[in-house]
Amino acid sequence: MKEYSIVKKLEEYTYVLELVLTVMLAVGIAIGLIDIVKYYIEIFTHGADETYDIFKHFLAHTLLLVVGIELMLMLLSHSTNAILELVLFVIARKMLIYGETMLDLVLGTLAIAGVFAILKYLAPKKDLLSRDDRVYSASTSVDKILQDTGLELPLNRGNTVGGLVCSLAEEACVPVSQGSEFESGNIRIKVVKATDGVIEKVMITKADEDENNHDEASHEGENWHY
Repeated sequence: MKEYSIVKKLEEYTYVLELVLTVMLAVGIAIGLIDIVKYYIEIFTHGADETYDIFKHFLAHTLLLVVGIELMLMLLSHSTNAILELVLFVIARKMLIYGETMLDLVLGTLAIAGVFAILKYLAPKKDLLSRDDRVYSASTSVDKILQDTGLELPLNRGNTVGGLVCSLAEEACVPVSQGSEFESGNIRIKVVKATDGVIEKVMITKADEDENNHDEASHEGENWHY
């Protein structure tokens, strides 16, 4: 079980490092807001001929700050949608600031259309990866699940769902494998996908919910037999 403890520690350190980077990004963005005020002053004090270039730099700076904010959201949420939205803002900034020819605009438009298509048809909704909105990526934070579902997950057992499962497995002295199930209070967690002991997806349900589903299935089976 030592390797599970190492994995858990690495996940916790990784989460802390991401928080540190997010805070540093926030500080940098806050400092960057000062430059926006400076651009306002330059726009007011310069003539019309020079204002065009100044305003172009103003837009580039503003959109760069927006990209930084989207990067913060991506680090905090580990969301597929957040990554795609970050890419979307990067493409939009490239088009608005550096798109000089019609080919640049056409390629940028096609790239944005591709991102929207992925968001609509390929990206998982709310990082839920399976039926009934109960299957989560192992990298999803416990705080996010608490906010989205209200499930009573322990906050002191791991920052991510994968870390929580490793903690429960270590406590139960059992290896983590695909199909393993663990309980915490009235919550049941099942590993639905794992590769070489690395957890990728888990299903989180209430224990009484699973029992009710089992009873209903048994009842339907009896009726069918009859």
